[in-house]
Amino acid sequence: MVATEQTWHWRVDVCADRRVVALFGEIDMSGADRLDDLLHETIAQAGTVEVDLERVTFIDSTVLSTLVGAHHHATDRGVDLTLVNAAGQVRRVLDMTGIMQLLGRMADPPPAAI
Repeated sequence: MVATEQTWHWRVDVCADRRVVALFGEIDMSGADRLDDLLHETIAQAGTVEVDLERVTFIDSTVLSTLVGAHHHATDRGVDLTLVNAAGQVRRVLDMTGIMQLLGRMADPPPAAI
């Protein structure tokens, strides 16, 4: 399933009880409500949800709040929610706010210092 928003789009890959939500583009407050709906829908359908941020180039504070809210929702439902492949500005923001430590997979180490 592929869907499009103005500045971002997503794809959900299904594999048994696991879902990978691949996000693409720039996500800000205009897309946060749709992202929240997408994550809640996906959490309701799976035991494990990975949010692949490899192709996300920008997030704002509303998206950070949405990710933390999705984490709480997943935890309440017994679903494992992790963020994977964050890079660049997105990774820096997630690291600085502690969200990557909360939701990142242990096998997804911080980027090497330049």
